[in-house]
Amino acid sequence: MESLAKAIQMRKQYLDILTEPGKPDTPMRTEGLVECWFSLGLYNHWQGEEEVARADWVQAASLSQAYIERELPTLTSERASNYDRLSRKAALAAALSGQESLARTFFSHTERFSTGLVTGHEERPADPGAVLDSMGIHPLSRVYSLIRLGRLSGFHGLIFPEASSDEAIWIQTDIHGLLETAEHCLAIGRREGLKSFAIETRLIPLLRALVAVLEGRGAAEEARKALVTYERSIRDMAGFYYIYPVVLDLKAAFPTVFTA
Repeated sequence: MESLAKAIQMRKQYLDILTEPGKPDTPMRTEGLVECWFSLGLYNHWQGEEEVARADWVQAASLSQAYIERELPTLTSERASNYDRLSRKAALAAALSGQESLARTFFSHTERFSTGLVTGHEERPADPGAVLDSMGIHPLSRVYSLIRLGRLSGFHGLIFPEASSDEAIWIQTDIHGLLETAEHCLAIGRREGLKSFAIETRLIPLLRALVAVLEGRGAAEEARKALVTYERSIRDMAGFYYIYPVVLDLKAAFPTVFTA
């Protein structure tokens, strides 16, 4: 990948800036550090430096853990969805560095945050519009987290009961209802002329194939084909950053499915 060396150089330069002596410890700095360590882990793993990559991901997970634990006591439902990207990245970093217990904690956080919930005991999200984004990011984060946690049913979700309506309701649903919600959100994005939903769209066939296997309805071979298709859809650094960690995580989390 021609732009990989440049991306590594830029991340290291940004890391140097963030770790300069006297740099104030702000949320933006913490998120920047997590981003740097997570990215460097991906780049190093791609180049075969697996031990170095694991050390990078340990750093990303550790920083995220301290940050999220500090924010949780005062986090509100209205703000929860702002944290699901960070917690999902932390979950992947923990999983890829061999810290599966910590990864499950982060996936649990992500599942709630992407639903607009803090504790999971709230009656419903305070701001449904904040979690039904037109790029499907929050719904897909929830779907992925629930699959990783082994929860395919027995929960509530924001669902579009009618394909022709953009009015969502909070009802009992399952993983299929959430996948349909994600697709509806992406359809809204297309109607609004958004062009950056393509990466998210590529994930849905893979998740559907995996769910079919987990429910005993589908063949592992179909899921493996879907994973290969997903991995081969990497076309640029943005795709690499989004797709590559998912591929690595699914192979490790579901070896009986994705290892022939």
